Amino acid sequence: MSKSELPERVDAYKMADQSSQLEGVIAFGRMKRLSELVVEDGADFEAQLQFERDEEKRRLVSGSVSGSVALECQRCLQPVQYDLQSHFRLGIVYNDEMARALPGDLEPLMLLPDQSLDLADMIEEELLLSLPMYAAHEPGDCQIQTEFKPDDQDESPATEKDNPFKVLESLKRS
Repeated sequence: MSKSELPERVDAYKMADQSSQLEGVIAFGRMKRLSELVVEDGADFEAQLQFERDEEKRRLVSGSVSGSVALECQRCLQPVQYDLQSHFRLGIVYNDEMARALPGDLEPLMLLPDQSLDLADMIEEELLLSLPMYAAHEPGDCQIQTEFKPDDQDESPATEKDNPFKVLESLKRS
């Protein structure tokens, strides 16, 4: 069964007041910043979002997003598939004072009450935060030589070269 596409924008304040849930996919094409970092266009991402109010009546959005992207391996410069997964819990706030008052387990989501929430931007931000520091294949899977062995030619007896200071040796003796 295919999941439906998430809406572009939602009223996060209203959804939190109604304890709403959203589940669906978000098209890779809607994430411009993420598309600049990948080698090839990826598949859609699956997302589950829960809007709610906590015990202290703070509006929250929590959820998870997952999908797969092809990043450039930093060793061999070939594509490497990487599964992205992010779980997040955000407190919806509209000023810095509210953001500072959030407990440590909540990240602030700045949004004015009359503003609608762009779901693609929020999800893309979470995916960008879950990218690896550098992408690389597993050891042994890279298409590049990472261990170098000495050549057999280097083991041949070295030919003696003329020493330009040999003349000085004869002067030293006299």
